Amino acid sequence: MGHLCYMRPLKDALPDVGTEYISLTQPDMDYLVRVFPIMQQQLRDYIIAMPDVLSYVTSSVASSIYVEPPPNASAFIDYHLLYEELVTFV
Repeated sequence: MGHLCYMRPLKDALPDVGTEYISLTQPDMDYLVRVFPIMQQQLRDYIIAMPDVLSYVTSSVASSIYVEPPPNASAFIDYHLLYEELVTFV
């Protein structure tokens, strides 16, 4: 499991991933601190929407026309785009 080895306080960090190291500068760490909560929220939204997506895929995979999702379906999913992706695989 990786961890951070701080070289200089709030200046640089070396994330240790096994035998590999990646040097991060302060701007890099600032960016990650801002982006990780956004990514965490998006992942949480997609996990919550997973049952709606599975239900939609099951009901629309054999359809030749776009199927409207139920009114209570997750608002975090672009169902038009999901349907277009389904059509390319069937």
